[in-house]
Parts: sequence; C-alpha cells; structure tokens
Amino acid sequence: AVAVRIAGGQLIPNIRALAVIDVVEGSALDALSSMQAILKRRPSRFETVDSAIEWHLKTGQLRNSESARVSVAGQLRALTKDESAAGGGDPQSSAILEEEEEEEATEEAGGAKEVQNSGGYTWRVDLCSSEQYWKGWYSGMSKLFLSGIAPKLLLLAGPDRLDTELTVAHMQGKFQLQMFNHSGHSVQEDLPDQVADTVSSFLLRHRIVH
Repeated sequence: AVAVRIAGGQLIPNIRALAVIDVVEGSALDALSSMQAILKRRPSRFETVDSAIEWHLKTGQLRNSESARVSVAGQLRALTKDESAAGGGDPQSSAILEEEEEEEATEEAGGAKEVQNSGGYTWRVDLCSSEQYWKGWYSGMSKLFLSGIAPKLLLLAGPDRLDTELTVAHMQGKFQLQMFNHSGHSVQEDLPDQVADTVSSFLLRHRIVH
C-alpha cells in the first residue's frame, strides 16, 4: 500500500516500475471484518522458533519450509523474564531486549540455528493495535495503482483476488498480471523462483535492466 501511494502520487521522482504482490483493494477491504478474529486465533507464544516455523507451515501461512526458516524468526522476539513468568506473551509489550538476547535464529548450513531462550517467544509486532489504519491503507489503492505512469506488475495467488476496477484495467492492457495458483498469500516466499523469473522478465521487457 505504501509503494502504491508513493508511485501513484509520484512522491519519488524517476520511479522505473511498480510491482505489487497479492494485495488488491477490493479483496483486502472485504477481509478486514474478519481480520481481528483471524489474528486472535494465532498462538500468543511459541516455546521455540522451530515451533513457530512448524505452525506457519501446518496452518498454510507459509508453504515453503526453506523460506519459513529465513522469515519467521524475524517476526518474533524473546519473551522477557516477567512475561514468561506470567505465563504468556503480550504482543503489545514494548519491551526491547538487547541485541544479543533477542537474536532468535540465524540461518546456518541450510537450516535455522536457534539461540537458546527458555522463556519462549512472542510476536514482535502487535498487528491488532493497528486496526484503525487498516481501511486507510487499502481504500483507493486500485485507482492509485493504475494512475502511476511507470510500468506496473501485479502478482496474485489466485483470480478471485481481482476486483472489478483492476479486471477492466487488465483487459485494457494497463498492467501486467501474473497468477500463481499453487501459492498462499506470501507468493514471494512460497514460490521464490517463479516470482524472480516473472519480475526479471518484466524488467527486461520494459528495458529497465539488460
């Protein structure tokens, strides 16, 4: 949403291209009514980083175990001693641990090496607290996406995500659309090679790279 507003409003000069991954105004706004319930169903804490990775894969949040071992650790922080003693993580806590204490995992030899933390882990960001901004992020996004003068690429996890405005614009050739039907919402993580190929071809087509 931030990139679309910057490109659509021409807030940065000389933008060469705009790519959006699986975010569409219509479907995003439709999903907001159930988003709090979805977030509240998530575990509030994990005993280990590996257990968090396992949860993401089992629930279909991510479908690529290799990418999950890279990205999941960054979404977590180690619980403080007080939080752990209280029996759970509070995602609203603003406690900041020292760097050497909060570094949960590093990728090593093709896997995730976990830094020992007996207290467990919780979410680094409290997404529920940002609810007041959700509608503003997505309202008007389709028009802004189409108004940008740079070449545009939209990558989606399925055709059901297209809203009417974008469907008509695509038929008029106003942007390039690429579907990934065997992916979840995190297309760039589930199918990194296919996404890289699509983006590379797009950049070559518009002579942005050679």
